[in-house]
Amino acid sequence: MFFQKVLAKIHPKKKKVWKWALAIFAAILIVGMIFVRLAIGELGELGIFKISGFPIAKNYLVIFQNDAERRPTGGFITAYAILRFRAGIPFFEFGNVYDEKLIQKNSTPPDATIAELLAGDFYPGHGFRDGNFDADFPTAAEELIRLFRLGFPESEFDGVIAIDFTAFENLAKTLAPEITGEAGLFSRIENEVQDIDLHNPDEIQNRKNFLADLAKSLIKKSVLHPKKAAQSILASLDSKHVLFYFRDSKIQEVVKTKNWDGGLPIPSQDLLAVNEGNYGGMKSSRYLVRDIFYDVEFSENSDGGLTPVANLKISLAHRGDTAEPISGFYKSFWRIFTPLGSQKISGQVDRNFDDGSRQVFGKIIKMNPNETREIALEYELPMSVLVDGIYRLKIQKQPGSTADFVRVSVKLPSGYLFQHSAFSIQHSESLEIKENLAVYQTLLDTDKDLELKILPDTIPPRLAWQEFVGTNLRTIDLRFSEPLDPDSVAAAKFSLADMNYRNHRFDSVEIQRIRFISPQNIQLDISGVTPECREWYELRFDGVADQHGNILRDQKITVVQWIDEFGNICDAERKL
Repeated sequence: MFFQKVLAKIHPKKKKVWKWALAIFAAILIVGMIFVRLAIGELGELGIFKISGFPIAKNYLVIFQNDAERRPTGGFITAYAILRFRAGIPFFEFGNVYDEKLIQKNSTPPDATIAELLAGDFYPGHGFRDGNFDADFPTAAEELIRLFRLGFPESEFDGVIAIDFTAFENLAKTLAPEITGEAGLFSRIENEVQDIDLHNPDEIQNRKNFLADLAKSLIKKSVLHPKKAAQSILASLDSKHVLFYFRDSKIQEVVKTKNWDGGLPIPSQDLLAVNEGNYGGMKSSRYLVRDIFYDVEFSENSDGGLTPVANLKISLAHRGDTAEPISGFYKSFWRIFTPLGSQKISGQVDRNFDDGSRQVFGKIIKMNPNETREIALEYELPMSVLVDGIYRLKIQKQPGSTADFVRVSVKLPSGYLFQHSAFSIQHSESLEIKENLAVYQTLLDTDKDLELKILPDTIPPRLAWQEFVGTNLRTIDLRFSEPLDPDSVAAAKFSLADMNYRNHRFDSVEIQRIRFISPQNIQLDISGVTPECREWYELRFDGVADQHGNILRDQKITVVQWIDEFGNICDAERKL
């Protein structure tokens, strides 16, 4: 169709020559694209012709996100460009996010929390640059297109590409290390463009020109070195410093399969997705140290199943310098996305809601340099996190984030065991399984999936503690490692005998009654014990079982009494 339109405008006498010329051009172009496809490797799976739309036109909105000022999809939108494909050839047009057409004056953000954080005399109104609030990038991408078209109604886009500062810098290091310099690209941009991080209107055009020139330089070098460029971009895609969204469902399906879409998953089991939005106008995210601790403990419930409770602690330390303007006061909104049906037990939050697919806890964090904060939450997880004896956890890396430290521990009731599975461990990970405890540690450079198989309880309960209660020597308290079957306790055989360890006076001891105090605690009411400090008694029992039918057989233990002939505790430290 494209070539037909071209030929229709050519004089009939010259059509034959032009047909050959266009045919040769098309052949060269196809050979060139095949060469590029081979050079760019895995990126080519998206389909060069589909993305470029060859031979028809395609338009993409490209946003540049500053991850030093982290936002839900990666960072503050500091610049944008329109990528246009014409006959498969790309053209870039750079724009200004501070363009008045992209700001709805006197409007407020759709989310009340963000409206509160952004409110102030210098806030012009909600617009394109704050449009990446949704933590799900495909949703945010559609919102960005909508906001852009409010200012430029004639614009039509086939997708959105997000590139953050880290990806930009890594590409520059690969293709043009002289651009970054010894101090890094961030320092160079800060020196080149004064007040870039204060959003000074007087420097907006300077920033736009500087970034545009830098981007054009990298684009040229990428064309000359497609393999190197592709490798850098692939690494940034895998670590979510570059995100793709295509309206073409077939391309988007490939993107989603490769986890390049920045999508927020709808959890089928457990999910830990921590999302930071810095709305303080500072680059403090660059200087924030984040450590995430996630502890899940399963306990047996009355139905014989396992009830999971999660304890989450996010430790934040602002390591910026008070004398450095761009690392000043930090003001942010944190969201923790968990499985739908999670119920908060304790912890202070500013928001607690379900978004239709996940339960979300939100917390506003404010702090100055050299201060620390902590987000602490305890919540009950839905039973769906455990399916067919397998616990699965997806740990979602936020776009734009670096390798934050994450530690996960999962604990089962006594008697249960984790299977030592062939879980694939990367160089930045460690997994230790210690009977009923699993501890996983990682640097969150990509999304992580943890899978733990729980073995059925086949181990009998263990006696964890035994002692005389009080000073009258009429009760022995027994505590077990796991809940007991009450019927087995009633049917079990118990006996107690004086071992005459301290003297030769034989006590004629009897067990009068067995009382079930709690699932893991029983008490024996006894008679016939006379006071004698450190005297030993032999307790035998047989037939006590846990709630899974595992029976303790022929148990023999020693119980020591610590009461002297005057009825006093003879040794508070209880040394034999």
